[in-house]
Amino acid sequence: MNSIDETVRDLKAFFSRHAVSVDHGIVAAFSGGADSLALLLLLSTIVPKEKLLAVYVNHRLRPASELETEERLNSDNCRVLDIPLRIVRLEQQQVMQLARKRGNGVEEAARILRYEALDRVRMDVGFSYIATAHTADDQAETVLMRLLQGAGPSSMRGISAVSGSLVRPMLSMARSDVMEIVQGSSLQWSEDSSNGDLHFLRNSIRHEIVPSIAHIFPHYRRALDMLAQRSAEYVEALAPQVVQAIDHVLRTHDDSVGLHIRTLRESPRAIQEQVLYHSWSLVTRASGQRLPYRNVKTILDRLEQNWPDGLRLDISGTYLVRTGDNLVWFSRQRALAAGYVSLVYSDCTSLDGSKVLVTDEDAHSAVPKDLRARINPSTLAAPIVARSVRQGDLIRLAEGTKQVGALLSGWHIPKEDRWRIPVLEDTLGIFAVLGGAYGGKDRIAKRCLAPTLARNVGTLYSVVDREG
Repeated sequence: MNSIDETVRDLKAFFSRHAVSVDHGIVAAFSGGADSLALLLLLSTIVPKEKLLAVYVNHRLRPASELETEERLNSDNCRVLDIPLRIVRLEQQQVMQLARKRGNGVEEAARILRYEALDRVRMDVGFSYIATAHTADDQAETVLMRLLQGAGPSSMRGISAVSGSLVRPMLSMARSDVMEIVQGSSLQWSEDSSNGDLHFLRNSIRHEIVPSIAHIFPHYRRALDMLAQRSAEYVEALAPQVVQAIDHVLRTHDDSVGLHIRTLRESPRAIQEQVLYHSWSLVTRASGQRLPYRNVKTILDRLEQNWPDGLRLDISGTYLVRTGDNLVWFSRQRALAAGYVSLVYSDCTSLDGSKVLVTDEDAHSAVPKDLRARINPSTLAAPIVARSVRQGDLIRLAEGTKQVGALLSGWHIPKEDRWRIPVLEDTLGIFAVLGGAYGGKDRIAKRCLAPTLARNVGTLYSVVDREG
């Protein structure tokens, strides 16, 4: 174990190596556990006091009494450290609703909502970075989990030390080192009761598999970290070929993705796989549903066996059809009862047959200019989709989170016509409901509102009649 002084020097070296300026402000993800408490203790030694903010996200997944106790302890610890704390409480069932929608489990849904909340706070306070307390143990567990799931090189890269605004300065530290840091302080940390729940995959890996591996391979963390680094190097080396293949093979349409078969076959198998994964992300419009490798193998094996023209293959809620020289990949999401799903990739996107969605100014819009949906484009995370409303849809407005269905009902839109109103969504969630052209209003998510003095600067979305 390094001394605390050596650990601080390592931390400073991390920020210097990755050109992360602590003067630009850091939001520290603070769960209250030992790892995140160690992160606060270390950051408080090198980050200017006015440039450090702790944020606790309450997912409401545990008993209320436990969460209340945890919030009080976190507040006390931050008071002792003289670090401001902001508490973000998610809505009841918000995590479970997202988990059902994405189909990837509660852990993933909680993580998505947590990072979304952290980024909202970061933008609100004008800081540049979010720091999380991931350790070498977290990295090893992640790589091991993906290895046992049969993941490819892209997934084997593990957790990145720096990714956009996210920084993970403790990624080289073992959990035992973290415990020495917090045990050397006068502070107490909270214990998440769900950390022992073996229904969660990571907990099973941590408590049932890792101890046996550590007994046989004491240096397993270093080995798995080397595997992650080498995988990242392979992926980086292949990236130019993947981009070139995607450019030559793929063509996107309103309702599908087309792949030119001969051009796809000319690429090495590893490149073909990446092209299919990219196609999947376009077809499913970043719904979060994963494409198992077995399905990728099935598609490529069929192509090698001369896929008959017109033959349909069903894959994880989507389907592919051979049409001449092309393989056309459709999403079944098109089959909404009376609705639509369309990628917004141009300045004029077809909606329900009678109207189109346009970007930027349009004189024919039914909505007055001062009421149109102007979006701060820097807040969006592509791809962007225009679709019909779905049960359970939520939009986070300036005055709070609202059900989209309740908005439509409040505008007195007939039920049979509500599917026509475009709901705009990116990977972070719904950011606009464009009811203005249908007798309602255009409502914008709080995260996408342009600054007060720049209302005419953002991208404008309007719905117009097709004839216009």
